Amino acid sequence: MPKETRSAGGIVLGEHGTIAMVQNRRGTQWLFPKGHVEPGETDEQAARREILEETGIGDLDYIDDLGSYKRYRLDKEGGDDLSEMKEIHMYLFSASSSTTLSPTMEIEAAKWVPLQNVAQEIGSTKDRAWFISVFERVRLAVQRD
Repeated sequence: MPKETRSAGGIVLGEHGTIAMVQNRRGTQWLFPKGHVEPGETDEQAARREILEETGIGDLDYIDDLGSYKRYRLDKEGGDDLSEMKEIHMYLFSASSSTTLSPTMEIEAAKWVPLQNVAQEIGSTKDRAWFISVFERVRLAVQRD
């Protein structure tokens, strides 16, 4: 039986319809910034903290709650680590214009990806399927921006 954990993170909109993505130190995959919820934190607080830790972006405007999905933790090769089932709660935020990404902590690199390229960049099939399910909400938020 895998241990169950909670994680939170977000899709962060940048300028011209770009989205912040991060790559871990193993350099295996591009994903959205997210991480474990610490005791006493709300999911949104954890999402904001993880985004700050992984991208350097602290000034975020809340747009929407994108809901939750479950997947196994990723192993070193990017496959499923069956020892941990994560429930991941995601939010939609926007960053102030001309925000520079400065990856910290366990992150190897961060980049802005044009919305139309995000799905093909996502390294996890579960994360990609979830993103496709919320794509229209993200696209509408980009158009409003």
